[in-house]
Amino acid sequence: MTTRIRCALAGSTLTLVTTVALTATAIQTAQPSAEGMPDGPGRDVTVRMCGVCHEARRAASVRLTVDGWATVIEGMMKRGAKGSEADVAMVLEYLSTHFLGEAAQPVNVNTAPQIDLELVAGLLRSEARAVVEYREKNGPFKALDDMKKVPGLDFKKIDSKRDFIVAM
Repeated sequence: MTTRIRCALAGSTLTLVTTVALTATAIQTAQPSAEGMPDGPGRDVTVRMCGVCHEARRAASVRLTVDGWATVIEGMMKRGAKGSEADVAMVLEYLSTHFLGEAAQPVNVNTAPQIDLELVAGLLRSEARAVVEYREKNGPFKALDDMKKVPGLDFKKIDSKRDFIVAM
């Protein structure tokens, strides 16, 4: 395909000729791929929903619990993934069936890096930093309730995640 664009520049005419060649391979790579994804109900929906932003087979390297996959899908939907409630349920079922992992181990607030406190406990960056600074200054927490003393920490977040957080 040849496109001619004429531009007026200081009283003269400039002709720009651009040749664009699209091969079948280039067009195919623009489509979401099911490569590496096991057959099963929900595969096509998973590829369609997830493959827009990244290769859907990225899930093949991850193993999560059903709750873990639900959290990932919820995060992707907030970032703009498109799909109906039925699509989301189908993707969750597909990923949970083919890429299921063991239950997550609880995070120890006395040894966890800041990023783990953010991800697992749902703390803001400033709250996680405050927890790390507090424990470095005052020593390990003996119980989760000791975290009420951390300035700037919304303890309700810790309280709501007791199944995922420990103080050992």
